Amino acid sequence: MAWPDEFRTGQLSIPSTDADDLPPGCLACPFLSYKEFSVGSGEGLFYYHCAYAWSDNPQGAVPPCLQGKA
Repeated sequence: MAWPDEFRTGQLSIPSTDADDLPPGCLACPFLSYKEFSVGSGEGLFYYHCAYAWSDNPQGAVPPCLQGKA
């Protein structure tokens, strides 16, 4: 399953309706972010994405999914 790696590098967003499909631990991760997309005047749909690869990280914090990986 290749999509968790794409998600963690910020190349893939997951709709909030599919939040159950997120990799384990993502919902509690401080790097999980979301953006709302709307089409027209109705309510938009939120998409989750991992902001770890995009963030300025001066503290060197590592997300829980990558801790212990070399």
